[in-house]
Amino acid sequence: MANLKEKIEFVKKLFPKGDTALIAALHEVQNEYGYLHPEGIKTIEEVLGYSEDQIMSVASFYHMFHKEKPGKYHIHLCTNLSCMEAGAYRILKILREKLGDGNENFTYEEVECIGLCDYAPAALINGTPIKNLSTEKVEEILKEPKKFVEKYEETYYDLKDTYGD
Repeated sequence: MANLKEKIEFVKKLFPKGDTALIAALHEVQNEYGYLHPEGIKTIEEVLGYSEDQIMSVASFYHMFHKEKPGKYHIHLCTNLSCMEAGAYRILKILREKLGDGNENFTYEEVECIGLCDYAPAALINGTPIKNLSTEKVEEILKEPKKFVEKYEETYYDLKDTYGD
């Protein structure tokens, strides 16, 4: 298994022009630590040559990068029009009441469209789409989250065999 530095060096080879490597490297750091851990940021600085300010400036533009460690189960609740009309407000209210500002096991955030409008209200839990949410389903998710999360992560480094060194 490659270490983080090797993964970011591969990303640099895969995306040699422009700033695309930076975004891919941020994904690698988040895959490694679950958030943008300071050690991962230092590794990006070393390999890609960006300053910490430049790196965090890019990271802060995208909502999918976590600057702080999220809970074991991170919920992205869609609060766009289709989901809100279909009941996302009730779900958001439950999340606020049960989780407050988050805890070790759960964190949540409101996000704009996740592309599941036909299945509104919808959310992502650790990247797994959850369709047709109801208050009952949210209660069940909070009790038994493992039932709802498919664990599959693919990183840019996984393309190494396809694109080589």
